[in-house]
Amino acid sequence: MNNVLEFRAKRPQAETLSDCREALEAAVMKIVSDAVSEGYSPAEAAMVVADIADDYILMLSRQPRH
Repeated sequence: MNNVLEFRAKRPQAETLSDCREALEAAVMKIVSDAVSEGYSPAEAAMVVADIADDYILMLSRQPRH
């Protein structure tokens, strides 16, 4: 988890996770809404978004620290 916080610190304008959430929430909700309009259930779309985010976090955790 430390890698994620270190990654976040490289963007000083988004100093907190709540700031980041505020910046991204509308975009993520649009992704889910678009998926629902394509016929996926809201839960299924949200789960896939979470799975993609989880994969990204795992990828970040495998990168060497600089």
